[in-house]
Amino acid sequence: MEDGAYLNSDDKKQLNALKVELDNLKTEQSYFTKRKNGLSPEDKEKWRAISIRINQISVEIKDLRQKNILEAGK
Repeated sequence: MEDGAYLNSDDKKQLNALKVELDNLKTEQSYFTKRKNGLSPEDKEKWRAISIRINQISVEIKDLRQKNILEAGK
């Protein structure tokens, strides 16, 4: 099943925006992961904030995918 095939247009836009944001955050997080031993306290805090946001986005995407499945079953 296509991701978001049965969602309304607003939910589809939100799903796509979340995917883009997730990809960007993962790229940024990989920068910190490669240098985790030499990070300043500010960088470590930013790294934690990115991880928290990645988790939030993952939950939001999961919810939209579940909504897509429910809409497909109607």
